[in-house]
Amino acid sequence: MRVKVITDSTAYLPADIIDKYNITVVPLNVHFEGEVFKEGTRYSYKEYYDKLRKSSGFPITSQPSAGEFLEVFEQLASGQDALVILLSTKISGTFQSANMARDLLTDRNVNVHLVDSEFSGMGLGFQVIEACELLEAGKSIDEVTSRLAEMRKKMHLYFVVDNLEYLARGGRMSTISCKLGTLIQLKPVLALQEGELALFQKVRTLPRAMAVVLAELNKAQDSISKIAIINVEYQEKALQLQEQLQQKYDVPVSICELGPVVGSHLGPGSLGVVFY
Repeated sequence: MRVKVITDSTAYLPADIIDKYNITVVPLNVHFEGEVFKEGTRYSYKEYYDKLRKSSGFPITSQPSAGEFLEVFEQLASGQDALVILLSTKISGTFQSANMARDLLTDRNVNVHLVDSEFSGMGLGFQVIEACELLEAGKSIDEVTSRLAEMRKKMHLYFVVDNLEYLARGGRMSTISCKLGTLIQLKPVLALQEGELALFQKVRTLPRAMAVVLAELNKAQDSISKIAIINVEYQEKALQLQEQLQQKYDVPVSICELGPVVGSHLGPGSLGVVFY
């Protein structure tokens, strides 16, 4: 019986990949200006970020409930395996909700395997796609999870935000640090390290910050398999960077636009790369 692959909305997978592998995507929630909606519904990314720019408030994001995961798990056939690959436990309680749902399952013949991706965006997306490809090739779940663990060891995600205000408003950075950084045009290079957001390096301008990111990519050039450019409302620059990287590296280079759950904390104009 075919293994069911399940992930959450912060993988930001293309619709054709979701359809090709019949992936179930469990959305996270966005609470903003008196309304609550599931990520990927209600607003296009452009509509949402236009609204975010104009608002003096800030959205709150929350993980799916255990009940929502349980509803998904109960749709599995008896005896079926599910591989559930989710965003980092250090930045969301999504994994915990799925774990609670697994414990609530009454059909003990359904086998739910949970994986903490330690990433979000295409750091998570790459792992979901790899899992689908391996399962399609007949690999066992143990072989797949072992491969994903190897991927995580060599996976890196770096990005630069255009405006520190969003990190501050979202509680990811103190308001004082934000104001000082904006004053001196600080452009911190941030990274996801061991599953959580970390300051990688401080520089003064966007070109210098991107130079730091691309230097890290260049260090790994001999072992890179895939690259994705992540961005928040910065598609034009992402396309330029894609062309630049395709000319330099003989590997696939995709573009991933981040949605409300992740993008709200980084803000429009954010740009980065994830590679392994």
